[in-house]
Amino acid sequence: MLERLRRIVEYRKVLGTLVRRDLRVRYARSVLGYLWTLIDPLAMTLVYWFVFGVIYSIKTTGSHDIAHSRSQGAPYVVFLLAGLLAWNWFNNSINETARALYSERLLVRSTNLPRELWVIRVVIAKGIEHLMSLPILIAFILLFAVTGDQIHLNWRFVLWIPALILEFFLCVGLGLVMAPVTALVDDFIRIVRIMLRMGFYLTPIVYSVGMLDKEHAWAKLILQFNPLTGINDMYRLGFLSTEIRPDYFAWATCTGITVFWLFFGMWVFRRLESPVLKEI
Repeated sequence: MLERLRRIVEYRKVLGTLVRRDLRVRYARSVLGYLWTLIDPLAMTLVYWFVFGVIYSIKTTGSHDIAHSRSQGAPYVVFLLAGLLAWNWFNNSINETARALYSERLLVRSTNLPRELWVIRVVIAKGIEHLMSLPILIAFILLFAVTGDQIHLNWRFVLWIPALILEFFLCVGLGLVMAPVTALVDDFIRIVRIMLRMGFYLTPIVYSVGMLDKEHAWAKLILQFNPLTGINDMYRLGFLSTEIRPDYFAWATCTGITVFWLFFGMWVFRRLESPVLKEI
């Protein structure tokens, strides 16, 4: 395993070339180019805001506590956008890494590159798109901060750094499992899509874990074992009131699960590499 890590580092320049190629191909025939990284999440945020922030609030008129706990006191559109951007990186990475080996099968078979590069390059490319979409979140935060509407900017913005690192390694670890299994079993990609649709609603994106009371502690525990719960918590704390305490348990489970998937993914990829090369 250490030898494989050494080879990945050794071919880092090739990895950079593959990432640049992916980004160029993605925007090669696009008129708006980079703007799509802003338009797509903005459009989905507005839809979810209208459904859950407007229509849902009408049904719960008079219940200020529900609206407050749903977004932890922050403007709902900012709370929603922070979770949605993190989810988009995760969702796009898993979908693309699942096809990473099969879609590039000619190059995978004919080159002597570490095959893990084909997975890592997808996660990095999607990560760059994620970073390119963050200005829209920052713009909303600054807009509400200037108007003095429920935004509490604080030093916890630095938690974006560990959040980005954890999400990167989580996507890589899962991708190293998805890519070889999908190359061997065609039906697996359908399972992945179903799991992602379920995962969206089992991730605190349109709601907050804080909405759950003591009677639903079991549901809160399930959500805290979702690694994206801890990652979303880190993303959001920088614009929430400092009275909102970090969910340290979600952070711990996120870190542990991420480390597990990273090492498990490297082990699975190594075991399945030979069968995959024969299959594709």
